[in-house]
Amino acid sequence: MPKLRNTKPDSGYEETPAPPGTLNVAQLRQIILLHQGKAADHEGPVDIQQIAEKFRIDVVQVQRIVQFLSMPPEDSSKSENSV
Repeated sequence: MPKLRNTKPDSGYEETPAPPGTLNVAQLRQIILLHQGKAADHEGPVDIQQIAEKFRIDVVQVQRIVQFLSMPPEDSSKSENSV
């Protein structure tokens, strides 16, 4: 079985430069947030074509990313337990 990877923002994976033609964790996170309309630097959802142009990757790759990847659920257990 593969090891579990820590992909939290403070894990250091986001600053790791990706080889040309690939994406790092920060870029994948940004693509998902843009598609969902939750990105801090953009209002509303962004079209897959526009995301592909922004990151200079194929549209099919963006479609696969948004189809097969998702953001981890927010940790709401802390707020629920504090009530």
